[in-house]
Amino acid sequence: MTTRVVFFDPEHGIGLRIAAGSGRSWQDQPDGDPRHAHCSLDIPRDTLLPYMGEDRPCSDTLFVPWSDLAAFADDLAALRPGGTARLGDAGTALTIRMRRDGHLRAEAVFSVGHHVATTVRCRTLWDWHHGTPGDLPALADRIRAVDRVRAAGR
Repeated sequence: MTTRVVFFDPEHGIGLRIAAGSGRSWQDQPDGDPRHAHCSLDIPRDTLLPYMGEDRPCSDTLFVPWSDLAAFADDLAALRPGGTARLGDAGTALTIRMRRDGHLRAEAVFSVGHHVATTVRCRTLWDWHHGTPGDLPALADRIRAVDRVRAAGR
């Protein structure tokens, strides 16, 4: 099972894809990785340039302990003005910030490339494509739902 949660605008927002884990290393475990959520971040292409495709630049897989994913969902639900909620590590991270007026901004950082790594940074704008505090409970619930479905399949 894979779920994609978008922060905050469907077209111009930052996507967080969460999977229970798949691939050769988990073939003998049909319910996926019991310890880690397999996550990736996707970002919009530059909207100033015409592009006739659906693909979005995407990070490599980020292995997040299920408990950290649940803590991120809790942090989102409890986010207050001036606060942040963060998921990831030094190389790949998603950060949600709340401004004092309640506007939310999503920020993503990840590197792409093997021999030459390019660091990609993306953020939604405070006054365009931003989220609001009313968005947070539903976003947190969508993230928690992935773990509930995974746990029920065990």
